[in-house]
Amino acid sequence: MPLRGIVFDFDGVIADTEPAHLAAFQDVLADTGLSLSTGDYYDRYLGYDDAG
Repeated sequence: MPLRGIVFDFDGVIADTEPAHLAAFQDVLADTGLSLSTGDYYDRYLGYDDAG
């Protein structure tokens, strides 16, 4: 069967992955004794691109 199309999810268009992303950050930071609140995550880390 030939490929007819590709679906790209520009994070949040099809699936809201931010809660999982936040939980992953919190798990990693907890291992180092640090924390990240939901408010700080949404205020400081959302809405920015990853370009230099």
